[in-house]
Amino acid sequence: MTEADIPSIQTTVDAIAEGHLTSRQWVEHCLARIEETDEINAWSFIDRERALARADHLDRLRQDGSAFGPLHGVPVGLKDIIEVADMPHGCGSELMGNTSEHNASLVDALESAGAIVLGKTETTEFATMHPAPTKNPHGLEYSPGGSSAGSAAAVAAGAVPLAIGSQTNGSVIRPASFCGVFAMKPSAGLIPRTGVLEQSATLDQIGVFAATLEDLALGVDCINVHDSRDSQSINVPRPQCLSGYYAEVPIEPCLAAFRLPFSDRQTKACTEGFREVTEALDTHIEILDAPPVFDQLIEAQRRIHHREAFIAYDALGIVGREPLSNELKDMLKSGQAVSDDEYQEALEVKKSLEGFFHNFFEDFDAILSPSAAGEAPLLSSGHTGDPVFCTIWTLAGLPCLNLPIMEGENGLPIGVQLIGRAKDDARLVRTANWLMTTLFTEGES
Repeated sequence: MTEADIPSIQTTVDAIAEGHLTSRQWVEHCLARIEETDEINAWSFIDRERALARADHLDRLRQDGSAFGPLHGVPVGLKDIIEVADMPHGCGSELMGNTSEHNASLVDALESAGAIVLGKTETTEFATMHPAPTKNPHGLEYSPGGSSAGSAAAVAAGAVPLAIGSQTNGSVIRPASFCGVFAMKPSAGLIPRTGVLEQSATLDQIGVFAATLEDLALGVDCINVHDSRDSQSINVPRPQCLSGYYAEVPIEPCLAAFRLPFSDRQTKACTEGFREVTEALDTHIEILDAPPVFDQLIEAQRRIHHREAFIAYDALGIVGREPLSNELKDMLKSGQAVSDDEYQEALEVKKSLEGFFHNFFEDFDAILSPSAAGEAPLLSSGHTGDPVFCTIWTLAGLPCLNLPIMEGENGLPIGVQLIGRAKDDARLVRTANWLMTTLFTEGES
């Protein structure tokens, strides 16, 4: 099934508004699909009764002629680091699991738009590196990526049209690439993190998974709200991604692709597929050498990420406790060893990077990059894949999109990543829609 074959959220919400479908029917369909795809292990908790009760409530509101939200009746999955009142807060660890008393800010935003939370999707241990139990819907022996594994897999399996995840390094874009779905990590500060497990106060960012680019834009807009409790939250007029999706480009965009210092990590299929994409774009893309500062970025991200993770998890009281995976123990040990000077130096590198990109996007509409080094690794490898193709853009807080348009050696998906200017997310979505049209519909009879 292609993107064009999938009924959009807007189409389905309109069907509910017109009385051709009920919210309850949509929820029941998704719950049945979850049961049919149970072997994927995408969900850590499902509250069937709560979801159906809310669906019935929304159906009564429709019958009463009450206000109708843009996500009226839309079933949603939430990564299990996002608090939902009266649901367990598992965070992928036996050390967590207490029932939450309050909703995360983004959950309030979803529900005020009419969404129905079905439950929690699986995540890696404390949203770090130790794999979740989730399998890839395109091949059960393969990884769905991490740490937003369950959210990506749930959308890929057709269990929900929309799911929420988070990214501190590559935890939205990489699983979207492996699972073959659209995903967006908006600009840092666009979606509030209040009520979401903190791993890195500087780097944590929320992301959205969807079956189509249009649904993705709508989902981002509905949780694109200010929250003064989040120090990173942007308190200015906000970009509207759905408007960007519908807008025509004023002039044909100019894209850039860097010769990245870690491009040797790409698989042959990824390299060849990405070359075909850039060749198809012809005069619309310019291939550039990476600036020298790029050599420092991976280490700068690691220092900020690991030091802040140690601080956050120490405050939770989990440092030194059992059971923790060896991967997380090593990460916390690494973070504890980062000195104040090293940490401040890394923050200065980040600041310099932000300045570089502020100027860079005066000449380019977006950057094109692979979303991952290749297709999903086998589950037997014991890891969730290499996040390095997301590291730089996350460090800079730039908006990123996964477009599921390439294929690997084993027939599994590989995504192309489109990166835009900070706080210019609507323009990025507009460029992405132009890109998909240019690659797949121009020249067709």
